[in-house]
Amino acid sequence: MLPTLNLKTGLIAAASLAHAANALTVYTSLPGSIPTQFLGPDGQYTGLPAFDPVQQTAPAPPAATPAPITISLPTGNVPGLNAKQHRPDYVGISLEMSVSDRVMGRNGTFLNPIFLNHLQNLRARSGNVAIRVGGNSQEQATIIPAWAPLEGPTINKTANPVQVPGFTSSPLLTVSEDLLYAMNNISALVGAEWYFGLPFLNEQEIPTVIEDVTSILGANLLGFQMANEPDLYESHGKKPAPYQIPEYMADWQRVRTTYASGSTNLIAPNVCCSWSIDEMLAAGLLTQFGPSLAAVSVQHYKDNACPNAVAPVTPQAAFLTYQTHASVQNFWNPYINASQVINAAGKEFIMLETNTASCGGFAGASDSFAAGLYLIDLALQGASIGVAQILLHNGGVGQTYNLFTPPPNNMSTFRQWTTSAPYYSALVMSEVMQEDGSQVMDLLLGGNSTNTPGYAIYKNGQPTKLALFNYISDPSGAHDVQFNFPSSQPSVIVKRFSSSTGSTADKFNLTWAGQTMGDQFGSDGRLQGQEQTDTVQCTGGTCTVTVKAPQFALVFLDNQDAIDPGLSTQTWATSVTTKLGGIAIVAPSILATSNGRGGAQEAFNVGGTSSGSKNYVSGAQRRVLVSGGLAGVVAMIVGAWAVLGR
Repeated sequence: MLPTLNLKTGLIAAASLAHAANALTVYTSLPGSIPTQFLGPDGQYTGLPAFDPVQQTAPAPPAATPAPITISLPTGNVPGLNAKQHRPDYVGISLEMSVSDRVMGRNGTFLNPIFLNHLQNLRARSGNVAIRVGGNSQEQATIIPAWAPLEGPTINKTANPVQVPGFTSSPLLTVSEDLLYAMNNISALVGAEWYFGLPFLNEQEIPTVIEDVTSILGANLLGFQMANEPDLYESHGKKPAPYQIPEYMADWQRVRTTYASGSTNLIAPNVCCSWSIDEMLAAGLLTQFGPSLAAVSVQHYKDNACPNAVAPVTPQAAFLTYQTHASVQNFWNPYINASQVINAAGKEFIMLETNTASCGGFAGASDSFAAGLYLIDLALQGASIGVAQILLHNGGVGQTYNLFTPPPNNMSTFRQWTTSAPYYSALVMSEVMQEDGSQVMDLLLGGNSTNTPGYAIYKNGQPTKLALFNYISDPSGAHDVQFNFPSSQPSVIVKRFSSSTGSTADKFNLTWAGQTMGDQFGSDGRLQGQEQTDTVQCTGGTCTVTVKAPQFALVFLDNQDAIDPGLSTQTWATSVTTKLGGIAIVAPSILATSNGRGGAQEAFNVGGTSSGSKNYVSGAQRRVLVSGGLAGVVAMIVGAWAVLGR
């Protein structure tokens, strides 16, 4: 049962919120409208899942202390090294379409500076940032012109008439072109490139979506996702039974021919659960649809956190599996053959949506330091089998696996965003893969140790980096691990991803190279503190790097740290609090190519992805006056002004 919602205040009844945490995402801009944190009669947290303070219990360290590990680094034609050469923005971000405007901003003028800061950190390391806007809510979306009246500034949501017991149906979306202008201007500022979801279940709208998105995003468009998890259409009541692979293939062919006949940048099949990618390839996906496909994609979460899961997993049990290398190997094993077939056909193989666990993840597990380690390992393992890109999914306040989450409005005048462990995973990977054409190999260290795995990153037959893990929790130092490897350099540079207290259960104040995104509600999207790197001296052609328990270490074998210093210092800073709604203004002089509109509508729909969750502020509350000569971007975030800082 969904919680009751007061349309005037957006207040969610506490008693029912706890039961709907995995099924509801609510955003609002009304002061004091959502209680962020409260306890039930039993003392258990019953607030918004994204801000749940619970921590799981880190496992005890093994009895035996780890022996030093010796690494061999062959060069040239390296056996076991996958031929796939990777793009620097190998790890990207997936945004649920229905709440994407609340993260990005509502049009080409009103952008969210904290979101820009998060992206800028990645761009300074990888050059670009790949973002997908889609998900279940893309399937029946309609796009209307920016000037058209809309019951809300960017995305209007109405209840889906199809309701299947045990599942939450995504709302029907009416999306203003303003969202596309916001996306294009984000590209101009931070080098974002986009995947966009087509409404496969509202197929007559596909030509309009393709035309609008293509004309506005231009070269910043990577491709169109055609259908989202079609293997669940039958069970979720989206298509009448039978709807299996033959029906899907016929459907896809019909929709492509009728509505997207000239497209060559489609992405399919985006299966997740009931159909394997090998079955899709055997059914003729590449042979029938190859000319229309820019990439072949799948969606997969390791665990199922949905309330109706056939084999329920407890948060603690899931947490433990995020601390083993075997988990990521098992995750990717079903895709090894498909990756080879797809790459041989000259297509990219993309994991278009993933994270720790579906339906929002597990509190204390999906947002833990362990999850941060796991997602780095997951990304590297995918690269080692030839996967071209992996996108980490980000939802709303109903999800615990988010990379970042804006504060609910009752705290928006004095709190900032919460940046969680999965964001650090993307940040780390942007440095691991920052050289275009990198290749990745699982070194199977220590006899394929599940606690202390490692990877080598190669470029042109030469090893350039080592990615080393220690999943063990032991702040005493007894389970720190020494990795020995050959080097022609007198020293190597090491950067470390570390927990705050030496436990995989830690959630906040994590650090990458000594810098942090802060505590809960403490992030403005900029890295805090000074970057810290270790210089490890080598002796007799051998280097020894110690990786603490727990920790991840990135070793630069060639001592080349290629962060762009100009980009890394260009951020959007916040100051001067206000109680106005959450918007951002980008100066026209900064966006000479901007086609963004200010938004024709006066009502501000700030509801959620469930039916009935709509609230409004007046046009007067939406207006902003900017005075003074500000060089760069002038913006207003949820409760704060923001200016471009250098």
